[in-house]
Amino acid sequence: MADAAGLPAAGWNDLLSAEDFFQTPRWLAVQERNGGTTLDFLIRRRAGRPVAGLVAAWADERVPWLLARPDTLLANACDEDLTGARRLRKTLAGEEADLASTLLPSLVLGGRHLGRTRMLTTPSATRQDLHTLLEHAEGLATQRGAATVCFPHVDVRDTWLIDVLEERGYDWHTSEHYCWLPIPPGGFDEYLADMTQHRRRRVRLERRALAAAGVEVRLEPLTTALAPRLGQLDANLLAKYGNPADPEHSAGLLAWIAEVMGDDAMVSLARMDGEIIGFGLVLRSTARGEQQWFGHRAGFDYAAKGKLPLYYEVLYYRVLEAAAEQGATVLHAGVGSTAAKLARGCLSSEQRSYLLPLPHSTSTLTVPSPRAHAESRSTREVTP
Repeated sequence: MADAAGLPAAGWNDLLSAEDFFQTPRWLAVQERNGGTTLDFLIRRRAGRPVAGLVAAWADERVPWLLARPDTLLANACDEDLTGARRLRKTLAGEEADLASTLLPSLVLGGRHLGRTRMLTTPSATRQDLHTLLEHAEGLATQRGAATVCFPHVDVRDTWLIDVLEERGYDWHTSEHYCWLPIPPGGFDEYLADMTQHRRRRVRLERRALAAAGVEVRLEPLTTALAPRLGQLDANLLAKYGNPADPEHSAGLLAWIAEVMGDDAMVSLARMDGEIIGFGLVLRSTARGEQQWFGHRAGFDYAAKGKLPLYYEVLYYRVLEAAAEQGATVLHAGVGSTAAKLARGCLSSEQRSYLLPLPHSTSTLTVPSPRAHAESRSTREVTP
């Protein structure tokens, strides 16, 4: 199989839960187009049935997804003095060494999304299945001349994977905190009732301020017609936080997401005087009879927004109302702004970047851009 389109026929969907949206074939197809790199899909079978799966992405200095690259993750963690970061930097590279030249290229495992990068497993999977898939991935990385193998955001509750990684010699540092919000059956009213009196008052004042300014927020399907304006707003947010930003690229990505995801891609839109001044992209995941929602991207017209309390109305309050109405159980808020998310009812869990340095290879083999060797994208069967 050449790409993510072949995964359903290989039994990949049998490995997925509702929490695994970012490893679904549809979303992996989005990443194949947007990631600027090669993806490989490893499947472990026993008795002809898939019991475990692993996504692998090749990372060198050309890839733009800085928050899942081992070098930039470790540099940011050192700047923030996160647990294990400075010790690991000293162990792997020294205080003054360039992290990119030391840690790249790298084979990034478990998906390149932000939070909960993991191996997919069925209830019948064993620890040996995890070891076997990792051994195969490490061999692939060595063959291609990688300097490291990395799981960028392993949740500390994924104790089975953590045990196996540490048995195989991986070291770690804290990379982020992942937040999610259980959706109360009573929707926004129940959510608000569970807040402190002070917080309830703040939320009501925020919503009144938006109403007084003539701001309307509602959830709509993501369409290609919306993509140009949302691309501008997406680039605004990226540029504000120092990330590469190109409105046309953002618009193209959003249009592709609309095409691939259909009704499962929604946008919470804020309009003022008929103009869109803010949005939040929400992705719906349904598996094993459960529905969960994932906040993914956002953007704002900062001049029009001014001091209006738009962020949480767009990304939380209106989305939570709609999610409860549709029977969703969890709203995933992702990484970043942890304290503010906790103050609004989210739960959080520490994420760790696990790294394995590989022996220096004498091979000159490197992996070119996916366009240059699309045929090497594959689903690799790993059998006993």
